[in-house]
Amino acid sequence: MFTMKAKKPSTVNLSVSLPPHLREVARQAAFDDNRSVSSLVACALQNHLRREGYLDDAGTPPGTAGH
Repeated sequence: MFTMKAKKPSTVNLSVSLPPHLREVARQAAFDDNRSVSSLVACALQNHLRREGYLDDAGTPPGTAGH
């Protein structure tokens, strides 16, 4: 019998409410950087989490050895 391994999703959806002016500025910044708003928000969140010590330089929680 053939069984397939469950594939972990590479992304998950997250709904975020923003003030209209912040959404528009994010759209412009994403456009200027040739990326999607989603990519811009993910990058900003990852940078914040690194600065605050929640992620290491590899983008993983400290002490998790890549997992």
